[in-house]
Amino acid sequence: MPGLCALRVWKILTPLSQHTIIQTALASGAAAEEGFGLANYYKVLHIERQAELSDIKRAFRRLLKRFHPDQNRTNAAWAEQRTREIVEAYHVLSDARRRKFHDQQLRRQGAIEPVDPNAVRFCQGGDGAAATCHRILEGLLNGNGATAIELYETLRGKRRSFDLYPYLSLKDHLDCKFLLGEAYQQQGNLREALGLYEEVYREEREGPRLRYFFEEVQDRIVSIYCQHVPRETDPSEAIEYFLHALTLGLPTKDRAEIRKRLAETLLKTGDKESARRELREALRLRPGLKGVQRLASRLGMQVPTT
Repeated sequence: MPGLCALRVWKILTPLSQHTIIQTALASGAAAEEGFGLANYYKVLHIERQAELSDIKRAFRRLLKRFHPDQNRTNAAWAEQRTREIVEAYHVLSDARRRKFHDQQLRRQGAIEPVDPNAVRFCQGGDGAAATCHRILEGLLNGNGATAIELYETLRGKRRSFDLYPYLSLKDHLDCKFLLGEAYQQQGNLREALGLYEEVYREEREGPRLRYFFEEVQDRIVSIYCQHVPRETDPSEAIEYFLHALTLGLPTKDRAEIRKRLAETLLKTGDKESARRELREALRLRPGLKGVQRLASRLGMQVPTT
């Protein structure tokens, strides 16, 4: 089965209840062939109607990583459901017969128009999502960050984020996210800026390793956590930021610096025991960590001088 061949990719991610998910996908695929469960699988995989098999495989792998429950531990039930939908969509669209039947069902519902063989995936004209994404990128490149943010927030609506990749090339969508993050940072919106920077960081670290912005976006993230967060947020909020930063897989030296900042913030709240624990961990990660003597003294800790 073409839909199950890609599960070889899945196996290297983490063991989930793979048997359950596969059975759900097969059952759902059978239901679709009988005329039930008319989900739009192109929307599930964030691809165009005219997408080729290589596009379908690429979208499947990317989304499977993004929504895998092990990557979304705080909302595992939702992530497992999204994973089932992604596997189901791949099962149908990767098989020519099932895909043809799915298209027929969607047309009967009026959900899609007949394919235009001259259609261009990354359309720049018109008023749809693709055109809006291009206007956002153009605005950012022309220094109109406020306008770009307004367009992006209109496109995103009430969702936490909006995936630009179906409407922009890989390079352009990374450009757009990075520049949007920069625009939010200039407005002082650290949360939105970090969210976009971290998306770029994860995609470049876990994706095809194109490394367009990897070092720069990593530096931006660390700078915000270590310089801006302590100054611009209250201690309780800063602690949440630091704990989240430690889940990002940053280099050891940066994790050590973040733990030092976390120790400083915990001390401000009066939690000396937790502050000592974080400082000890910071020093374990980087024994020569600078700027810890005063903090260690306030915590009653002995730190070897270098």
